[in-house]
Amino acid sequence: MPNNSEDRTYRITAAVIIVALILGVSVYGSYLPMRKAQMFITTLSALQTTPASSLQDLENRLATPLNYPSPIGQEELVRNMANSVLAFVQEGPDPSSTADLIGFMNSYYDPILNYGKGMSFGQDVYLEGAINEVAFAETGDSTYLQAAEHWYQESVALGPNRPQGLYGLFDVYRAADDVTDTVAIGEKILSNWPTDTNVTQALAQYLATTTATGTKK
Repeated sequence: MPNNSEDRTYRITAAVIIVALILGVSVYGSYLPMRKAQMFITTLSALQTTPASSLQDLENRLATPLNYPSPIGQEELVRNMANSVLAFVQEGPDPSSTADLIGFMNSYYDPILNYGKGMSFGQDVYLEGAINEVAFAETGDSTYLQAAEHWYQESVALGPNRPQGLYGLFDVYRAADDVTDTVAIGEKILSNWPTDTNVTQALAQYLATTTATGTKK
């Protein structure tokens, strides 16, 4: 039977272990994600007041919070980073930098997309399509249009009746001058949202232009 000294030592050791576990959970489950989020918010705020002067400047500033170690919160930050990249591309930087910019974004995004699941995975997939669509508009590089089509199709597969992927494909097929798929997606959109006059008008205008030019796929 243990004496009082041994019993006291055991209780102190157990208490130290419990406190250490609680502190560990607190640090890794609360403090680090909070600190990571705070750093990212500070970075975005700084970008609004002092916009990035170059692609390298943008990458350096975003990389600091994105590389900060935290067991949770990375997906949300990467998604917000992707929105920042989308805005930067839309502002019309040198088109030659677009590939580098998307490569930087995908270095963080690819692990999330390859994982294939998550609370907001559908939004991640759609956003990847949107960024590639904008990149195509800025550069005219059909590789981006093909990538946008792929990710929009993935978006539709995840949610067949969600509007984002369907509207994205409608834009992509028109840009590719793919009459068959444009009509199919346009009709699907209108079957779900028959009062969408914008799509009705866009589809009619596209078909009229296609007929006039004799283009057909």
